[in-house]
Amino acid sequence: MKKLRKLFFILILLSGSNTFAAKTSKLSPFELWKQNFIDRSSKKGLSKSFLIKQLKNIKYQPSIIDKDRNQVTSSTKINYPTWIKKWIGHKPTRIQKGKANLKKYDAILTDIEKRYGVDKEIIVSLWGVETLYGKIMGKYKIIESLTTLAFDKRRRAFFENELLSALIIIKEGHIKKKDFLGSWAGAMGQCQFMPSSFLKYAQDYDGDGKKDIWTNKKDIFASIANFLKKADWKKNKSIGLLVNKKGVKKRFEIQERRSPSNYNKLGVRLLNGRLLKGKWKRRAAVISHKNSPLILRGSNYETIMKWNRSSLFAALNIMLMDAFK
Repeated sequence: MKKLRKLFFILILLSGSNTFAAKTSKLSPFELWKQNFIDRSSKKGLSKSFLIKQLKNIKYQPSIIDKDRNQVTSSTKINYPTWIKKWIGHKPTRIQKGKANLKKYDAILTDIEKRYGVDKEIIVSLWGVETLYGKIMGKYKIIESLTTLAFDKRRRAFFENELLSALIIIKEGHIKKKDFLGSWAGAMGQCQFMPSSFLKYAQDYDGDGKKDIWTNKKDIFASIANFLKKADWKKNKSIGLLVNKKGVKKRFEIQERRSPSNYNKLGVRLLNGRLLKGKWKRRAAVISHKNSPLILRGSNYETIMKWNRSSLFAALNIMLMDAFK
């Protein structure tokens, strides 16, 4: 009798496990990955019920992967002069709008500049490069985009961490899920912080209990300044110098530090065609776009790379900062 009961119990277990296996086998690889992510993330401070609720109706978005594979900042087919003209825009240009914002928010920016030791021009420059001074923040659903990118194998570990950070932001009540919109890659707010950067650097500058990088200018500017301060920004130092490489007749090692006279001999010139001057030695950085200028790296080049590892991104901020200064 005992043997029969034992056998019956084993059959029930096997039946249950077979049912579970059958259900699991019907799930798509994306749904299986979501289950695995939920299991792992529930051990890192977020409840399983919360994770299931947030990810339940999230669908895989192939269009997000297409954008990841065709990024503008790394394109070698785009013609720089044509692209940059469009990027600067018509009157009022991006430069003119930046100058107007420097005047409009001068009191706040000056206070933040003193407190964080970060030039107010770079705060406005980054704001202008990232979202055209808050006008273009992105309309993609952050959780949906990050879930798709986290499932993709190209940068899975990175985007899994960003997805977890984004879920923490919702859990902490900084923003509602329905309003949680941003770029296709998960960047958000007027300064386009990735979720992990938000958790590390976002500031509640006015002390209202919220870190609002979506609508609060004080929090936005202070958050940018805090990131740069932690990234070792050097006040009154440049990101770099944009120079013309059209006169360069032979390839040279960009990692070698050279003086202005050395660059002049190679055929490098300022964008206005004049010779380089000064007492310094700088390495160069190449922008991938066709017919683009060359960057001679300044003291803050590596700092700006911590924000976005793109030489084009650095060039855009150099251009705006030079105009603002």
